[in-house]
Amino acid sequence: MLEKEIKILEINFEEVTKKLNELWAEKTFDGFIHDIYYDFPEWDNHKMEENKRLFRVRQKWEIHLYTIKRKRNKKSEWWEKSIKVADEWESVITDVDSFKNVLEKYGMKQTREKKKYRVSYKLWDVEFDIDKYDEIPYLLEIEAVDKETIKKYIEKLWLENHITKKFWSRKLYEYYNKPYLYL
Repeated sequence: MLEKEIKILEINFEEVTKKLNELWAEKTFDGFIHDIYYDFPEWDNHKMEENKRLFRVRQKWEIHLYTIKRKRNKKSEWWEKSIKVADEWESVITDVDSFKNVLEKYGMKQTREKKKYRVSYKLWDVEFDIDKYDEIPYLLEIEAVDKETIKKYIEKLWLENHITKKFWSRKLYEYYNKPYLYL
């Protein structure tokens, strides 16, 4: 799946959720998310991160998922330069301990982790995730099929004057000058 999203920083949680409810968006999740990232630390030329890829195991309620993402080349995606574009594959893990053991047998190690509180909404094919990390103000991620749709919902939610960023969570921590947890 091609993921196209943007982060809108320092939102007012109550105002945004009120507006999403007024738009008849459906709440799809309300809870904590725990992400653990894996990489090949001993194989310098195979590191996923250096090749603009990530491998994540996520706990969302009692569900475990693994996700593989690949950042798109900015030059080939010039028409989407104001939003984050990545290929994303996600699948459910039925036995998380066995899955982690397999990753470690193939040389992958846990490299970092993060936890956040998330409230998710869906309206048609647009996803809205309100995230709260420790010591970082609330932010909203809008994921849609194109930047025009994202822009439309930024306007409908009255967020045009907010700071928007297309970076991933590690850059978010850097932006707020907060330590990111490496294992």
